[in-house]
Amino acid sequence: MELRHLRYFVAVAEELHFHRAATRLHISQPPLSQQIRALEAEIGVTLLVRNRRRVELTAAGASFLVSARMILEAVDRGAETARRVAAGEIGSLSVGFVGSAMFSPVLPTILRDFASRHPDVDLHLRELPTAEQLDALSHGRIDVGVIRGPLRAATLAPGLELAVIHREHMVVALPEAHLLAAKSRLRASDLQGETFVILRRSEAPGLWTPLASLMGGAGGLPEEVQEVAEMQTIIALVASGFGVSLVPASVGDTDRPGVTFRPLADPSPMIELSLAWASSERSPVLEAFLALAAPDEVANRTP
Repeated sequence: MELRHLRYFVAVAEELHFHRAATRLHISQPPLSQQIRALEAEIGVTLLVRNRRRVELTAAGASFLVSARMILEAVDRGAETARRVAAGEIGSLSVGFVGSAMFSPVLPTILRDFASRHPDVDLHLRELPTAEQLDALSHGRIDVGVIRGPLRAATLAPGLELAVIHREHMVVALPEAHLLAAKSRLRASDLQGETFVILRRSEAPGLWTPLASLMGGAGGLPEEVQEVAEMQTIIALVASGFGVSLVPASVGDTDRPGVTFRPLADPSPMIELSLAWASSERSPVLEAFLALAAPDEVANRTP
């Protein structure tokens, strides 16, 4: 028994007229009649009583019609689900992200747009430092990471890929009453001798690169450094007078009581926000996310 036999039977049973059923199915009437007779022969019962004037369902035919509709509906649902899975419209996606990424409008916009366009995808969000995300990607614990750079693909573990989705300048975070707050723009030399509060080097290597770039021409990395785990902790410690920091400009775009943000004189160091993923794990849902989040970066990549 083939699915087309069921579709033919349902059409005749609903129309109760072979010619109308044939027109609906876009076939001629004689082959339709032959297929219905073949179906009855295979089942071993009469499904339809027909004569020149009318076509009627037998009791067996009425019962079989219910089952045939259920089978066809299940097949259609299965085919539609398969198409949607292949298009990345159904499934789940685990997204890691550094906390500072949420200060920028880029990641919140991407997440909101993806959730709106793919309402049947379960998004699982995990705030993780860059180093933990890279490890989680390598071991399949998350599908995609949103990390801080600059990092280069050559420095990543084998099998991981990278796409930059946003670049911004770094700014200096100062206690509100700090003497340097009187300046509108700072130079690296202004920051010599200051205690810096920054994320741990092992967890956020991308934040140390701009710091090294900035301070390299002014005597090297600061001698006094307080390493912490969260961007919010940096802001809280700066507000409390425990030091200064170098943070993404987007962090300074919101009001932070007790903290003043100052731009740096050119050349001002840049920091990147990048997507990272395992090239061997590009599921349809991940493909849909990458196409939305970084279309230009991933358009020419081969899954």
